[in-house]
Order: sequence, then C-alpha cells, then structure tokens
Amino acid sequence: MTLLQLQYFKALAQILHYTKAAKELHIAQPSLSYSINELEKELNVKLFDKENRKIRLTPYGEQFLTYVDRVLMLLDEGVQVLQQMAGSALQVVHLGYFHSISTSLIPSIMSGIYSQEENRGVRFQFLEATSFDILSKLKKGELDLAFCMHLDETVEAVPILKQPLYLTVPSNHPLAERSFVTFEDFAQEPIVMLEKSSSLRAQMDQAYSQHNLVPNIVFEVRECNAALQYVALRFGISVLPHVPAMENEKVSVIPIADEKQAFARTVYLSWAKSRPLSPAAQRSKNYILEHYAQLQS
Repeated sequence: MTLLQLQYFKALAQILHYTKAAKELHIAQPSLSYSINELEKELNVKLFDKENRKIRLTPYGEQFLTYVDRVLMLLDEGVQVLQQMAGSALQVVHLGYFHSISTSLIPSIMSGIYSQEENRGVRFQFLEATSFDILSKLKKGELDLAFCMHLDETVEAVPILKQPLYLTVPSNHPLAERSFVTFEDFAQEPIVMLEKSSSLRAQMDQAYSQHNLVPNIVFEVRECNAALQYVALRFGISVLPHVPAMENEKVSVIPIADEKQAFARTVYLSWAKSRPLSPAAQRSKNYILEHYAQLQS
C-alpha cells in the first residue's frame, strides 16, 4: 500500500467518477483504475461498486475512508511541523475561544506571547464561537488550542480562569439598584436561558434542581448577546458572564452572592491528546500555562 494509492482512493471517494478524479489528480484514467484495483487486491475487499458509469463507495470503502482521512491529515500536519522547524513556513496557530473572553483574556495573552522574540513570526487564526462548537472543532482537528468550558476525554484541559456570573435585569427592575443578590432573590423571575448545549445552561439547571425549583424560562438563546437583548426588552432576567454589551443603560448588572451555589464558571485551555502540536502552538500553549494556569484544588 502506497501513499499515492491512498491519495488516489480519497480523490475517487470524494468525486465518485473515474474520469473526473483522474483529471483532478493529473493522471490517466487507466492509471487510476489500476491503482484502485491493486489496493482492493491488497485489502481483499471491494472499495467501490460500479453501476453503469456511476460508482459508489461500498461499506468497506466508507469505513476505510475515515482512516485514510485521518492518515493524510496527520501527514499534512507532520509536513507543516517540519516546515515550521526549518523556518520555511509561516507559523500559524489556530485558536478558538468564546465571546465573553474576547476583549479581556485574549488580547492580554496575545500581548504576552508577542512580547517574546521567538514568537514574532507566529500568526494566529482565530475562531470565535460557543464553547460547545469550539470543543467540537478542536476534536475534529480544525483548531490547535481552544478556550472552552466543556471537558472531553479526548482532550487535555487545564483551568485558566474563574469567570464570575452576574444577574442581568432591565434597568427599571426592582432588583436593579441592589449591590448584590442571592439565588432566592431571582429564582422565581422569568428567565432567559442559554440553550442546552451550553455549560452555563447545565450550571443553571443544576442550581434550580438543588433548590427543588423549575425555572420559568421565557426564551432559550444560543449566545450571551442575544440573552442581553431580551433582558433589555424587559422579557425577563438572565445570568451571564460579563460581556461588552452589558455597558448598556437599559440593563443593570448585579453580582451574585450565594452560600449554597458558586455563581462562576471555569475556563479551560484545551488541546487534543492524539495530535502533536506544532512548535508555534506548543510555545503558545507553554506561555499560556506558565502565566495563566490556575492550580487545581
């Protein structure tokens, strides 16, 4: 089995047409057919079924494709790492994070990383999304490093930040002038919640469950800014981390002090266990852990 055979197999599996795939690969169609036939002989299974002029992957082919994708992706990563080590390629780090740390933690980290001479050639490609989506993309190999709240057995995760949560209410709400509130102060209020994939939603569901209460949910939203908009429109209250949109005269932001429930969430720096980091990503990870990692109690 050769690398070319795997590359030819992947191209044909994606295009599902011998002539078009051969053209894409810049080879003659007989060469492609011969290569696939030899691969099938070696594996002793049929990878493709022919129906007139059309072809389709067999169940064996579908299963094999997942592994071929993984092998070729790891090979590409290896080439990039060697190029970076040799200084012949731009050092790119793919970093994911969620909105509420975009104007505080991320700029601070970037400033520190670029203050080191060896990192001047590093370039970051950022992805801002929900914590759940960030973790999903990290697991798929689309990110090198990720800040998120979700944990998974396939990734390493180190706590970086304890992010306090606040009660947000319309500016004319009876609680708006309070210096702090407890959970009991707002537990019966109509509330705007993040959707169920959010770690914050899980935390809030747990708080209500511990108090044997059912939340009066008026809206479920995907991200914090949407929740704030509904609060500003006086549909209800919400519990959120601090985000720039809170600087709004239509919304009051109140600290939550509660002896029974800690209204804060942990932000983790995560990376995949199964994929080696490039030198640039490794240096970035080391800097973040050295300067921001919190000791776990």
